[in-house]
Amino acid sequence: MKLFKKSKIKHLMLGVSSAAIIGVTLAGCGGSGSGGSGTSDSATTAAQAASDTSSQNTDTAKDGKTLTVAITEDVGTLNPHSYGSPMCVQSLIYEGMTRYMNDEVVGGIAESWDISDDGKEYIFHLDKDNVFSDGTPVNAEIVKKNFDAVLKYREEHNWMEMFNVLDKVEIVDDYTVKFVLTAPYDGLLQELSLARPERIGAEAMFPADGDTKEKIAEPIGSGPWKLSDRVEGQYAVFERNEKYHGTVPDFQYLKLIVIPDMNTAANSLKAGEVDMIYDLAGHGTEMTGDTFNELMGSGFAAELSDPVSTNTIALNSADGPTKELEVRQAIAHAVDKESIAQNIYSGMVGTADYLMSKDTTYCDFDDLTVYEHDEEKAKDILDKAGWTMEGDYRKKNGEELKISFLYEGSNDAMKNLGQALQANLKKVGVNVELVPEDSTVFYESQEKGLFNLIQSETWGMPFDPYSYFSSFRHPSHADYAAQSGISEKAEVDKAVSEMLNATDPKVAEEKSHYVLKTLSDESVYVPLVYTQVPYVYNADVVSNVSFNTTVDVPFEEFKAK
Repeated sequence: MKLFKKSKIKHLMLGVSSAAIIGVTLAGCGGSGSGGSGTSDSATTAAQAASDTSSQNTDTAKDGKTLTVAITEDVGTLNPHSYGSPMCVQSLIYEGMTRYMNDEVVGGIAESWDISDDGKEYIFHLDKDNVFSDGTPVNAEIVKKNFDAVLKYREEHNWMEMFNVLDKVEIVDDYTVKFVLTAPYDGLLQELSLARPERIGAEAMFPADGDTKEKIAEPIGSGPWKLSDRVEGQYAVFERNEKYHGTVPDFQYLKLIVIPDMNTAANSLKAGEVDMIYDLAGHGTEMTGDTFNELMGSGFAAELSDPVSTNTIALNSADGPTKELEVRQAIAHAVDKESIAQNIYSGMVGTADYLMSKDTTYCDFDDLTVYEHDEEKAKDILDKAGWTMEGDYRKKNGEELKISFLYEGSNDAMKNLGQALQANLKKVGVNVELVPEDSTVFYESQEKGLFNLIQSETWGMPFDPYSYFSSFRHPSHADYAAQSGISEKAEVDKAVSEMLNATDPKVAEEKSHYVLKTLSDESVYVPLVYTQVPYVYNADVVSNVSFNTTVDVPFEEFKAK
């Protein structure tokens, strides 16, 4: 008979008073960028939508019961088993087995769980009082049906270690399920809190054939909100779910208005068309420091989260001049991250020396290589590597030292970063070409490794370190391409697998150290700044504003004034 470790977690029923902590990136995760001082057609349409729909739900608005938030992209497919919606939007409707709140894993659909001593079986006990917004029970049968639908296409989700080791989900009784793993995975509970693809939908969500890969019938979940109204590309209105087994929202409606351009969003906030600016598309907002400070000066509540992830430049070790270690090292020394922090972020963030923050699990190491800003050292490295100055730029064997910086063309902040890198590297003889692309092509290009330099970042909680490290092994993000040219790539991938499946914390720490030490020695990344989220809102409309993670913003905790 197997022995199990007990874990009894209370479901969050009381108000959350967490620090405003969510991850941020210049680009966002699949989000649209800001369009500079001009307004794009889509931004104009969205701004008009804000004005045109401002009279909707008039009674509740007068009662202070509608919270209107500007977001940068449409709410998408609302399919919890796919990647077609912003993560925070999926979390409005659907719950996971667990939830990541206040820096720890707590109960979600499961209110407690038992773990076998060998780490290969997890028994989850569901909240028997929990129902979907349509009144149907959240029971073992529907949990299994959801996971079976996702496991059918597990290869599409194998960047997550959970889908490499989860063999099957079994029904124990009406409100108990067993997860059977082929190998232990310490990050399972954390990964189960992610917004996709493992959130749980009701029977009514499933299409007639039961296959949710391409589409769902309707978005029905057990989360704090349910979809009420939507005009694609313009806005979506969510109504509070009165049947929610957690904290029922104070606002009756949550209206998300699509405004891709940050300047337009700022003007909409000033005009009272929106109550808050927050980029639900991914790991943050494209708001510049100038916009943040200007809105704060206009009397809006403007705050910054604590640092939660690291904004970096990833260098492609498999293509072009950045294949050379010396070129990557010289670039790392040439980048003036202090100037970038001050001039691009208006001093809102601090500079970073390490890829992973030292307070991340298995990442507290003092012997990792740090590349200080030193232009003379960068020049010396390039000289010794045979790259000699000829005019403004260096050449070797008749080839100019020219590299590309790939960025999302609509994102002003990312463009500004590229221009800063261009200026920094020109001082040491490196020619940086800025390559703007639209969102779809940008993400395809980073997967294919069609870059020399690209803005990247760690993913923040609850992804770090497990899901983020796991993704290193699969060509679905820029990290794989950036690392693919180093001679130790196979060993790095092996160490990641051993870390994820370790049952001994000392082994996990040892393997993590090897990964981070190798990546720093090989100068695969240039850590820039610790990312923080600026969030701005009208304090006359909403209070008790807090942010948890980009996966799960607790709008249900916000209070109407």
